[in-house]
Amino acid sequence: MTFRVLPKLLLWAMLAVSCLGAVGTLLRTETDPAPGLLERTAERQMAIETAVGFAREWMQWDGEESPEARLERLKPYANPEALARIAALQAEQKTKRQHVAAAEFVSLASGGESRFNVRVRVIAENPERVNWEVEVPVWAQVSKGAAVTGPPLLRPLQEPPAVPSSGNGEAGAPAAVKQRMRPAIESFLKAMCEGKDADSLFNYVTAEAHLVPFAGRIRFLSLERLEATGSGPYTVTATFTAQDAATGFRWPQAWKLTVTEENGKFFVSGLSV
Repeated sequence: MTFRVLPKLLLWAMLAVSCLGAVGTLLRTETDPAPGLLERTAERQMAIETAVGFAREWMQWDGEESPEARLERLKPYANPEALARIAALQAEQKTKRQHVAAAEFVSLASGGESRFNVRVRVIAENPERVNWEVEVPVWAQVSKGAAVTGPPLLRPLQEPPAVPSSGNGEAGAPAAVKQRMRPAIESFLKAMCEGKDADSLFNYVTAEAHLVPFAGRIRFLSLERLEATGSGPYTVTATFTAQDAATGFRWPQAWKLTVTEENGKFFVSGLSV
């Protein structure tokens, strides 16, 4: 009797385990946070893009523009019920105008229920160059779109954050190594800026490096600073002055190079920002 009952007990146990596994899978599917997370991310991106585009149009001021034309420009961004209030603008003189050169995202704060406050930096000319920061209230839902819900609020300018050093934790290369490396790096930078084709780099790069020079569009003037870490290959930051060949304007550059040493000579195997 016992032997006949045992297989039935095993069968019922297996069935119970199978049912528990199915229920567990169902519960995990219902509570999976991935779809909700993707939807919230999409809504944040919608709010940002809407706020930046709206800020550019809203701060484009022209005394000769009619109220109807301004409403039409802002219509794609704003809540229809609040459009007239959002677009309202009175010109003191018809000749006054402000041209927006750039609008860029600064920060975002969630207000709950698909509402966001997006801070946008606007660079304008009126005619002197001025910087504004405005906070744009936006409502966004993936299935419906995004709309500005009220006039933007002017905010004090924020200072750019202090960015921590991106050091890789490796020890700095000895001064003697950097001294020996410096002429090779100077020659590479000059060839990279002024060389006509990839063959111009033949004596300065490794075989696996795929670099194309600027063909003389910029000139290498001087290597101002060279920092190197590691013990080979080296991570090298070369700070130098470049010059636009067409206009003569000069500006600093900081290139991060991967440098290897072979038979006492240094070669560049990679370049990154």
